Amino acid sequence: MKRSSFIGIDISKLTLDVCVYRPEHKEKKVFLKVLNTPKGHELFLKELRKLNVLIDEAFVCMEYCGVYGLELGFYLETKIDYCFCNPLHIKRSLGLTRGKSDKLDSYRIARFSYLFRDELKPMKMPSDCLIQLKSLISERSRIVKSIVIEKQTLSDLTATMSKPAKDRAENRLTGLNIDKDAIEKEILEQVKSVDKINKNYELLISITGISLINAVVMILCTNNFESITNPRSFACYCGVAPFEHSSGTSIKGKTRVNQYANKVVKTHLSNAARAAMMHDPELKAYYNRKRAEGKDHGTVMNALKFKLITRAFAVIKRGTPYVKLKQVA
Repeated sequence: MKRSSFIGIDISKLTLDVCVYRPEHKEKKVFLKVLNTPKGHELFLKELRKLNVLIDEAFVCMEYCGVYGLELGFYLETKIDYCFCNPLHIKRSLGLTRGKSDKLDSYRIARFSYLFRDELKPMKMPSDCLIQLKSLISERSRIVKSIVIEKQTLSDLTATMSKPAKDRAENRLTGLNIDKDAIEKEILEQVKSVDKINKNYELLISITGISLINAVVMILCTNNFESITNPRSFACYCGVAPFEHSSGTSIKGKTRVNQYANKVVKTHLSNAARAAMMHDPELKAYYNRKRAEGKDHGTVMNALKFKLITRAFAVIKRGTPYVKLKQVA
C-alpha cells in the first residue's frame, strides 16, 4: 500500500509529541504537541487533516510505553493505520545520534517508520480481557516477590527477631498468600469469560508442566496465538532459540541464546520445564539421556523449553489436547 505520510509519536504521561514526515518533502517536517487525553487525541487527527495529510495513506508509529499508550491505541484503532514498536529496535536503527528531546525523538520514530515501511505492519490492540489478564499477572508478580522477601526474612532472621516482629511477618505472609490465591482465582474467571481464550487455555494445560500462569503468559505474549503463530519465532522472542557466533576463520564462538529476549516469559518457561521434567516420563528420560551423554544442565533444560513451546503451538494449531505417548518398558 502506498504511504504518503509517516507520523512518529513520542508518548509521555501528559503529552504527545508528533512529527509528520513526508518522503517527498523531507526538509519540511511538521511538529505538533497535544495532550495525552481523549480531547488531545481528537485534536491530533484534526491537525493532521489541516495539514492535508491523507489519512488512508498515513502510517503512525509509536514506541511501546505501557499504559500511557493504551487510550491512544484504542482511539486510533478504526481511524488510521498504526503500530507500536520495540524502543530498542528504534534506538539500534538510528546509527550515530547526538542530543535527545521529545521533539527529536518523534522525528526519529517517524524516520524509522519510513525506513522500515516494508516491514512494519498495522496492528490491533489486544482485547479488554487480555489487558485485564496482563494487569492481573503483573499484580501477581509483585505479590510473589513480596512473598519471597517475607519468607527469606523469616528464614534468615528468626534468631534475632522478637516474637511480635515474627508474628507480624507471619501475618504479612499469610495475607500475601491469600491475595495471591484471590488473584489466581480472578485470572481463571477472566480466562473462562471469553470462549476463544478459554479454548486455547484448556489446550495448553493439557501439556504436562504447563499450568494456569504459564498458559496465560503464553496467551498474553502471542495475543491469544494470533500475533505469533510460529514456535521458532516465539522461541526467539523468549530467548530459547540458539544463534551462531562466528566470524572468519579465527572466531568460532559457542552457539548460544541471545540476551535480547523477554526474560519474564523465559522464567515462566523454566518453571514449566522443571515441572515437566519431574512429571513427564518422556521428558524425564530425555533429560537423563542427554545428561548421560555429557550435555550441560542448562543446555538440556533449554531443549526442554523448546519442546514445550513446540507442543503448545502444535495443540493450538491442531485444536485438540496433547496426547501423551505410551512409555515402552
